[in-house]
Amino acid sequence: MNTNLRFTINWGKGVTLLFCLAFALVASLATASAAQPPRAHPALLKFAKQRPNDKIRVIVQQFSKEKLSEQEQGAHGLKVGKQLGIINGFAAEMPLNKVEALAKHNKVRWISIDAPVRSSGTVGYYTYRDEFSSLAYNGSNGTQNWKDGWTEIGESDGTGSGNVRVVASSHCAADNCLRIGCGSIVGDGASRKVDLSGATLATLSFGSKVEGGYGLGTVGLQVSANGGSSWTTLKIYGLSSTGGLVQETFDITAYIASNTMIRLYGAGIASGYLYIDNAQIEYMRLANTYVKEIQADQVWKELAKEPGQDITVAVVDSGINGQHSDFTNGTSSRVGYSINWSSSSTNTADENGHGTHMAGIIGGIGTMSSGARMGVAPKVNLLNVKVSDAQGRALTSDVVNALQWVYNNRATYNIKVVNLSMNSTVPESYHTSPLSAAVEVLWFSKIVVVVSAGNNGTGTGAVTLYPPANDPFVITVGSVDDKGTNSPADDVTPAYSAYGTTESGFAKPDLVTPGLGIISTLASTSSYAYVNYPNNRVDANYFRMSGTSPSAAVVSGAVALLLQDEPGLTPDQVKYRLKATANKSWSGYNATTAGAGILDIRAAVQGTTTQSANTGIAASQLLFSGANPAVWDSVNWDSVNWDSVNWDSVNWDSVNWDSVNWDSWRP
Repeated sequence: MNTNLRFTINWGKGVTLLFCLAFALVASLATASAAQPPRAHPALLKFAKQRPNDKIRVIVQQFSKEKLSEQEQGAHGLKVGKQLGIINGFAAEMPLNKVEALAKHNKVRWISIDAPVRSSGTVGYYTYRDEFSSLAYNGSNGTQNWKDGWTEIGESDGTGSGNVRVVASSHCAADNCLRIGCGSIVGDGASRKVDLSGATLATLSFGSKVEGGYGLGTVGLQVSANGGSSWTTLKIYGLSSTGGLVQETFDITAYIASNTMIRLYGAGIASGYLYIDNAQIEYMRLANTYVKEIQADQVWKELAKEPGQDITVAVVDSGINGQHSDFTNGTSSRVGYSINWSSSSTNTADENGHGTHMAGIIGGIGTMSSGARMGVAPKVNLLNVKVSDAQGRALTSDVVNALQWVYNNRATYNIKVVNLSMNSTVPESYHTSPLSAAVEVLWFSKIVVVVSAGNNGTGTGAVTLYPPANDPFVITVGSVDDKGTNSPADDVTPAYSAYGTTESGFAKPDLVTPGLGIISTLASTSSYAYVNYPNNRVDANYFRMSGTSPSAAVVSGAVALLLQDEPGLTPDQVKYRLKATANKSWSGYNATTAGAGILDIRAAVQGTTTQSANTGIAASQLLFSGANPAVWDSVNWDSVNWDSVNWDSVNWDSVNWDSVNWDSWRP
């Protein structure tokens, strides 16, 4: 019982002339706000007339050259939230009685309802749903079956009689709905039970409408976490005033249990009715503690789109098994393209297993674990940029070539983030390291580069940071041990996590995230990791790794969420925001080993600072031509003559998986 509103325009003949005339007319009326019809969704205008004293969440789009001032926002009762630069608009809460005036303002292009949006994918969400498709109490239209049907309370006369019944009515959202009311409804109602065992998030939603009458009758919406032994009231519906159809959502995470119950419970005497339609409980099972510790699961609930949607992360690694079910959208893979830059492998497959594991942390959807093993941004687009072979071997030149490809194709694939969970085995200044020069090219081209700090830590003091972890521009990530809990309070920095001051005087890492015993996607049971590290196996779909490699992948997924929310942020602004909002409130925190603290992506998304990191820092000298920057300010990186760099002048060793700690894992 879903309804869809569609708007179509039939231009007909003379389209060019009509378009020009229409354009001229719109321009001439831009300043005549009173003469314009309100520019808002029809349903929103309808709600404004029916419930003028209520508030509603909206998205306001502005004309490209005109933006509402703070004074104008205040005059219309706008409580502005997220800035949505990609549509030249913002999200806000406002009174319904001010919607029409705002919709006629000459700076406002359109006002939409800020409604929940879901794609066709589940992203690990499961539903119990009743659309009342028939006149019965046993409707089950979700992904899961209810434990039982609706049970009448206070009467037992079936669906077609009494104060509680399923009716066919124009007051329903569509054909049929549950109705309660008229007369004495004391103790009358209906309840239904669901099994939410193992869930970590849950919401209750439905459409409701009141047809009012005389009397003081009410219906309470209640929830129980113990099968009905005790109840918590979420809302009281008075049946004396008529209202329009309203879509409502309630967070019932606190009532998750194997016998969770919801009920509608009457009181008093009334001639009015409450209509309930499309009753749904949506829930998620999430076992990855790192997702909850950085509060990514909270961000998912607050984003306007599926988490990570429309953002592309390039995973420069050993490859990605794009056919793993955790990377599919229906029948298509979210791994949009694969290319091999490895000098010792001839295909794009992940023969090692490292790259697929990183990709799962960044954007796995958890299909093979019933949603339990989702990554940080489970709807992100992924690119498989392979640089290493089955044994994890790669040359610096392999990685530089791969990063050059990312730069050349950044617009084609809308690449916003690069995950580089590897380190060189040769220490070198960022001014002379080709890896540092290459990652800076991407950074200055508005691509956020996230790198691992390295696993050469000893736990007894500072160590050498190897390229590109020592580059001052990129985001360098170290590890914490989250102790298998959802809270950072008990976290400690593991000995393997590298930290120190670089040869150029920069403290690293920039921040830390969980990295010990991280479970993520398995490339295949024939992969090098699976065959050679049997103690790390989880099952045929998932594998366990530790190190700063998975920690970096956690940050890459988080950056995708932040850029989805604020697409206009530059890499320097992203880095500053992540560090400024990192969590320092844990007993094991030490700025020397953990940088700014543990990543808190919800705080970052809710943050407002647009300050930039890296101000005043000199770029790699490999990007200079003589005494001047090769491309500074112009972002014309084609003027960098990569061939002029004598790669053979230094004895480059292979880049290896120093940022994987295979033997540190939690059983």
